Amino acid sequence: MRKRTVRNTLPAALLCGALAFSLSGCGEEGSDGREITGSLARNSAAEAGELAFDQAGHEIGGDLTCVDKGSGTDLTVTCEGTTVDGEDAEMVAEAGDDPQITTDDNGVRFDGFSVVGTVGGEQVFEQGCIGIGC
Repeated sequence: MRKRTVRNTLPAALLCGALAFSLSGCGEEGSDGREITGSLARNSAAEAGELAFDQAGHEIGGDLTCVDKGSGTDLTVTCEGTTVDGEDAEMVAEAGDDPQITTDDNGVRFDGFSVVGTVGGEQVFEQGCIGIGC
């Protein structure tokens, strides 16, 4: 089983070569490397969020649609969808001091974020980690 972790301080070349996900631009940002942003954050949040809603007893019908704003420790990802019962579902993930997105053969883990999920306007989970192994 191969495990890949994206940290805020990974060099741009490693990030671009190692991930199966498509990133929006793989340039270096500062001397520390590439920050988590773009399609990696959106795709990972959608997959991990669907699992979090399911674990909270609110299965998502179809896929979550996510948008991202910012990068690194200023990253916020907002996802919306509908439960199989027809209720509106929303998840907001805000990066903490060390945001990480880990993927392996079992799925994705979105860690180091403040994540809040609501269904029909009522909070159904609040976690620091969503996805496989949380």
